[in-house]
Amino acid sequence: MDSRTFRSVTNGYTNQNIDCIDDLCYDLYVSSNTEENCKDVLEDLPPVDLNLSYSDKAVEGGDSIKNKRSDGQSAKQKIAGEKAAKKQMQELNKIYKPGECMKYMQVEVHPSFMEKWYTGDLEREVSLSGAKIVTSLDLFDPSLVLWKRSVPQKLVSNDGNLDMTPRHEVSDRGLYVMTAADAAQYICEHKLSQHVAAAIEMANVKLTLVIFGEQEYFKTASKKKGNIPVMSEVDLEMAISDLLVSTGSDTVVVNQANELALLIVQFTKAIAEAPYKQLKRVCDEQADFYMRGDNKKCVSVDKDGNGLSCLWQQMLAVLPQSSLETSRALCAHYKTPLDLYETLHLPEGVKTVAELGVTRSAVPGSRARRVGPEFARKLHSLLTAEDGNMLIE
Repeated sequence: MDSRTFRSVTNGYTNQNIDCIDDLCYDLYVSSNTEENCKDVLEDLPPVDLNLSYSDKAVEGGDSIKNKRSDGQSAKQKIAGEKAAKKQMQELNKIYKPGECMKYMQVEVHPSFMEKWYTGDLEREVSLSGAKIVTSLDLFDPSLVLWKRSVPQKLVSNDGNLDMTPRHEVSDRGLYVMTAADAAQYICEHKLSQHVAAAIEMANVKLTLVIFGEQEYFKTASKKKGNIPVMSEVDLEMAISDLLVSTGSDTVVVNQANELALLIVQFTKAIAEAPYKQLKRVCDEQADFYMRGDNKKCVSVDKDGNGLSCLWQQMLAVLPQSSLETSRALCAHYKTPLDLYETLHLPEGVKTVAELGVTRSAVPGSRARRVGPEFARKLHSLLTAEDGNMLIE
C-alpha cells in the first residue's frame, strides 16, 4: 500500500473515532515488507488534531452533579432522622400516656411472695390491667413490691465512651406487705418503725406498709394461749402513727386477697400515670385560674382539628349583644379569626363588618338585619386591643 492509498483511508476518520487509527497503523506496519516503506508511510501521514484537551465546563458540571447528589443524600438523611425522632416521640408518648402506659409497667416481686395464699388473685388482676408481674431473686426481702417501667434504649456519651441507657426506669415507690401476725411481733417489741426504716434504706425507695388480715387476727387473738404477746387495736393505731412520724411511711390495712391485688393494681396505675399528671399540673399552674374546672359552654376539638369551626362560632356567640344568628353570619363570611382580624385592621374594616347581613331565621326569604356598628366596634376592640384587662360590655 502506498501513501496515497493510506491518505484515502485515514481521511475518512474523524476525531470521534481517532482511536481506530492506532489499530490501522499497526496493521499497515505489519503488512509492510521493509522498514523504509514504514518510514515513507509515517512521513506522508497528514497531521491529525487529537483534541485531547479537557473542558473546565465538563469538570464544573461533574462537580455540580456530585454536589447535587450529596445534597440529596443529606436531605434524605435529614428526613430519615426527623422520622426516627418523631417515631421515638410517639413511642415515648405511649409510655407515659394514660391508657397506654400500663403496657410498659412491670411489678417486681420475690418468687416466694407469689407462693403466699393471699396473692392468688394478684397475677390475674395485674394482667387484666395491662401490666406484667416479674419475679426476681435479687430482692433482699420477700415482702417488697417494686415497680419499673420499660423504656427504649439510646446511646449516650459517658466520659468519652458510648454507653446504652438502661432498659427500665425504676420507680421511687414501693410496698412492704406484712401479715397482721408478723406485724404484731414487731409492734409488741416496739420495733416496727426500726424494721421498716431498715427496709427503706436498703431498697432506696419510699415504702408504704400494707398489713393484711387485721380482722382475722383480732378474731383469733383472744383464743391464743401461751407466752406469745397479743397486739391490741390501740397498739396497732399507735404503731401506725409512730411509723408515719418516724419514717414518713403511710400504712394501708386490707383484709381480703382480692383487696390486696386491687391495691397493687391501683398503685401500679398511679405510678404509671404520675409523669403525665405532673406535666399537666405544671401546665395548669401557669394560668391564673383553674382552666380544667371552667368548662362551661366549651367546645371539644380533637387532634385532627375537627371542631375548630364550632369553637370559632361559640367564641362569637358568647360575646355581649351577640346571638347564634350573628355568629353564624360572621363565621360564614370570615372562616377564621385571622380573616376577621385582617378585615378590622383595614381603614373601613369596622364599617365593612357592620354592614354584614344577618338572617333573622332559617326560613327562606326572611328579612335580614345588619351586624351593626356597635357590635362591630366591640369586635374591633376584642381583636385589636393591646390591654388584656379591657372589659367588653
